[in-house]
Amino acid sequence: MQEKVPDIIEGFTHTEYLTVFSAIIFGYVGAEYFQGWGSIIKNRNHIRIYWQHLLWTIFAFVMFIQNWWGIWPRTSAINESIFFFIYSLIPIFLFYLISVILFPDFKKNEDVDLKDYFYKNTRWLFSLFAVYFVLTIISSFVYNDIGNVFIQNVIRSGGVLLAATAAYFNKKVWLHAIFLVLGYFMLIQFFLALPT
Repeated sequence: MQEKVPDIIEGFTHTEYLTVFSAIIFGYVGAEYFQGWGSIIKNRNHIRIYWQHLLWTIFAFVMFIQNWWGIWPRTSAINESIFFFIYSLIPIFLFYLISVILFPDFKKNEDVDLKDYFYKNTRWLFSLFAVYFVLTIISSFVYNDIGNVFIQNVIRSGGVLLAATAAYFNKKVWLHAIFLVLGYFMLIQFFLALPT
């Protein structure tokens, strides 16, 4: 006879147990962004900062924070099956890869041009953004999402289109500037479509 996971062990629920692990992983990935920005500041004499790179790092971090905020209604689902739990970790893993691509491996006294670095990695960066947006659309059907899910998915679909186009035309500076403005606009619209 197969035993069921107990609901509570000494006042600690299984859902709480699983969310602690997620929180640790989220914290680690968040630390990667802070470490990247900190390295830029520490090595500022050897780094040529590029405005688009900086704004894309902020954009990615805000999306990361929104992902954390948005998983609250889904937390009960991770207790239903190990597959839901593993699936819930995939976006965190994607944000980790995005952070690795956004920030170079800074070495002391080594000159880094973040504009060159950014355009060498745009295909990977925007491909990961596109995968993330596709995953969020799928997630809206896997979990019971809240808020105006239709509008959220329209905005996510726009994100897939923009990210895939940016990955394909990865060396077009003017295109990335336009997409940066559109990305921030869509992010604000997405926030407005969330429940308050």
